Amino acid sequence: METPNPPSAYTQTQITKYIHYIGLPERYTVYLTNPQAFPKTEQALKDLFRCQITRFPYDNLTCHYSATQLAQIQPERIYTKLMGHGDTVPSGRGGYCLEVSIFFHHILRGLGFSVYMTGVRNRERVDGIPQGEFKGWTHIINITRLPTGQEYHVDAAFGGDGATSPLPLIPGQITQNLGPQQVRLIYDTMPKQTRPEQKVWIYQYRNGVEKPWNSFYSFAELEFFQDDFEVMNRFTSWDAVQKRSFVVVRFLRNGEDRGLSIFEGDGVVGDGDVFVVGKVMMVNNVVKLNMGGRTRIVDSFEGDEGRFMALRKWFNVSLDHGI
Repeated sequence: METPNPPSAYTQTQITKYIHYIGLPERYTVYLTNPQAFPKTEQALKDLFRCQITRFPYDNLTCHYSATQLAQIQPERIYTKLMGHGDTVPSGRGGYCLEVSIFFHHILRGLGFSVYMTGVRNRERVDGIPQGEFKGWTHIINITRLPTGQEYHVDAAFGGDGATSPLPLIPGQITQNLGPQQVRLIYDTMPKQTRPEQKVWIYQYRNGVEKPWNSFYSFAELEFFQDDFEVMNRFTSWDAVQKRSFVVVRFLRNGEDRGLSIFEGDGVVGDGDVFVVGKVMMVNNVVKLNMGGRTRIVDSFEGDEGRFMALRKWFNVSLDHGI
């Protein structure tokens, strides 16, 4: 018999505010008064996930601009950062992986999903391409089980390289990602493992059907807890500061321009499906745009003042009132 999920750190009022904010298709508004009744289907999980990743950008700005240079990953503090207090308007901010995925974990709990968190081993990148061995625990995902028994990899904060759909834990099943990119999970061992029977899930990508598969990260079906992520957070926050790595990624949704005149949109999403149509990315001093095809540079700047201006222009993010 499956153990019931612990309660969410968020109240029904907080969950309802979230549902209002993320702009789900109209058919989901019936669940505003009873979030726990939210449908536990693959399509509903996909719609929820895509609304999540297009509302809350991935960013590591807190690591650079807070007084402590340490992200605060307690669920209540994350909610306040992203959604504000009470009836206040959400900030438009996101956060880095530990912040956003812990936040989404408690949203999923509050909607009645069966879900747990686990740690992830990333590979180092050279010129953006993952290479070499899998390193230590530096990332986080959620694993969600639907009433059908099927489990899904749910990664709400891997930046521009993240999957734009939940991925079923089915070895080798290919999912079309943004543009020509395809992603999949395989069930295999890492090269450095000495126990071949201890297989792990490996998240892979290829940038076209003729391209080779390459691995981003690995994870096991092992439940991690808030205490584990508090330990990881010390290193991951420090690492971002040490590398002087400034990253902001916002996925773009069909039917919305998020207030940016340079993007054409049709207005509020109606009752159709939710699609991710592109992404805008700040990597250090450059802003790049990918609308499902090739990535192109659309802006560049120097120093913090230029970065703050670019954040307002491209991400509707202001750091004037703190981070």
